[in-house]
Amino acid sequence: MIVLGVDPGKSSGIAIISWDPDFNQPDPRVEWSGEFQPEEFADQIKECLKYNKNEFEEFYVACESFTINAQTAKNSQAPWSLENIGVLKYLCREAGYPVEKIAFQAPVNAKNMFPNPTLKTLKTWHRGGEGHANDAIRHALLRLVKAGWKPVKLLSENS
Repeated sequence: MIVLGVDPGKSSGIAIISWDPDFNQPDPRVEWSGEFQPEEFADQIKECLKYNKNEFEEFYVACESFTINAQTAKNSQAPWSLENIGVLKYLCREAGYPVEKIAFQAPVNAKNMFPNPTLKTLKTWHRGGEGHANDAIRHALLRLVKAGWKPVKLLSENS
């Protein structure tokens, strides 16, 4: 199973996470992660969508949701998150991945379930950058939980 995790913004986080319970891989593994500027975003997403064409039976896309509300309008008129979500949807369509299958997830849900210490415990921590790659990893991990992964390592450490 592969998940493409995306944290869209002016500086976007993108991550590829794999998990294969059939081959004795109890925890997900970060195959690749990074942070990218708007002019780099589309090319990186195109590369990641190629994972949808490989030997993995299941491929998912998880993206941080972005909703404009009164507070958003007061804070900034920055369009990057919405623009990158549009680019992501377009590239998914082009790659044959159904847009309606993209899991849009609230940032608070991903951060609450996978705070920084948890990412380090799971050995999925991305070093460097501004934290956007780690946010993409969080969204990918949250999508894996929804697909059936149980973070046993976390449960055993808290017992």
